[in-house]
This record gives sequence, C-alpha cells and structure tokens, in this order.
Amino acid sequence: MRLLLFLSLAVAASAADFDLLIRHARVVDGTGNPWFRADVAVKAGRIAAIGNLTGKTAEQTIDAKDRVLAPGFIDVHTHIEGAVELNPQAANFLYQGVTSVITGNCGGSRTDLAAWFKRLEEIRMGLNVGSLVGHNAVRRDVMGTANRKATAEEITKMQAIVDQAMRDGAVGFSTGLIYIPGTYSDTPEVVALAQAAGKYNAVYASHMRDEGRKVKEAITEAVTVGKESGLRVQISHFKIDTPAIWGYSKETIALVEQFRREGVDVVVDQYPYDH
Repeated sequence: MRLLLFLSLAVAASAADFDLLIRHARVVDGTGNPWFRADVAVKAGRIAAIGNLTGKTAEQTIDAKDRVLAPGFIDVHTHIEGAVELNPQAANFLYQGVTSVITGNCGGSRTDLAAWFKRLEEIRMGLNVGSLVGHNAVRRDVMGTANRKATAEEITKMQAIVDQAMRDGAVGFSTGLIYIPGTYSDTPEVVALAQAAGKYNAVYASHMRDEGRKVKEAITEAVTVGKESGLRVQISHFKIDTPAIWGYSKETIALVEQFRREGVDVVVDQYPYDH
C-alpha cells in the first residue's frame, strides 16, 4: 500500500503543468493594444496562462524566438462555397494564420445551410466556418433571374428562406446589388429581406449597387437597409472602381464617418485597390 501511494505521488509530482508552452513570444492579442513579450500556455485545447511562466513545464515547449504570436485571424469576406469541400484542410488559409472565415458574401451563398454545415462537420474542416445568407441566392430560388420587381408573395417566400437560414445558423444577410439577379431588386425588397434577418442580432454585408459615380447613393442605400432592419452594416471591399474619379474615397470615407457620428453602426472592409 505504501509503495503504491509513493508511486502515485511521484507521478503526480512529475506531471507537466501544461500541454503546450510557447516561450519568448511577441504577443499580439487582438485587443488593439501594443504587442508585449510573454509566454503562452495551453491546456486541454485552451489558453491557460499568459505571462512570465519561468519554472513551468509542458508536454511540448516551443521557443518562439521573438516571433509574433496571435490568435487565429478571422477573414470576414470569402467565397469558399464549392471549393471548400474539395480542400477541407484549407491549408491556404491556415498558412496565413486564418483559422475562421465568413462566407456567403456579395449575395451568393448556400440556402440549405443546415445541410451544408452538417456536411462541413462530416468532412472535418480545418477552419471554423460561418456563413451569411445571400440575397442573390434567395432571389434565384424564388424568381430565377427575372428582371423585374418582386411581388408581395415572392417577397414573403424570400423572407421565409432568409428566416430559416438564420435559424440554421447564418450570421447575417448579404447583397451583391451589382450582380444578377440582385441588381434587379429595389431598396424596399432588400429592406424586407433584411428585416427577416434583423430579429437575430445579425449583420448586413453589402457589395453595394455602385462603386463609381453613384457610390454615395449606394452607401446611403446600405445604411438605409441597416437602419430599417436593425442590422449592423458592413460595406464590402470599400473602393472606387472608376479610374476617372480615383481619389474620391476621401468623400466616401467622410460620408461613412458622418453616419457613424449620427449613431449608425456601419463599418467597411477593404482590399488593395486604387482609389
């Protein structure tokens, strides 16, 4: 009995403090604060400690050698539908530090989200995946590519698809109002569908109706949709696509800042582009 007790105590005493210990890292923690030097410990798949962990042990130790250590990046604008099933490991994202993505942008998405999410679980995706429900996909399900305004009955059907997608886990509603068939819609239609998502504390992400000479009107439309639906507004790839007016982004940024001062929850994302 005494021997068994001694052995159990010895095992307990020699057990490592953590599963993984990353030492000597420059930590960027995602809060917006400046980076700081620290050790980071992981146990049972979760961060267990951050700081000076001298004297602590781990099953595996990595010397970061003053490299940057950060939480996985979130790419809020992707179009992975279709391709992701062919490459479930998603190494192209992971090698860039991206561990979570939002897809379904610009009005294009799956509308059978419950089945799709189940499929992603079955193929053991290497990424965390969230999806918007896209206006173009929803409109195509109900109206095909018809070049006309939606009837009241069609809007009701589209609202039902949006509502179901939100209950199935969509993180918001997206539009691609420069693309067919979304370009055939009017603002009241977009507002009506956004309102179906508005009950779920979600986001409205828009590839706007115009990114050239009528861009201010397009920004105002996006903000109007957000105001009337209760959705937070995310304007996608904020830019000027007309070379003759490059430089006009000073005006469009000022307009967004004006709406923000007025209390509108509107932000933008951007990729490299002339402005």
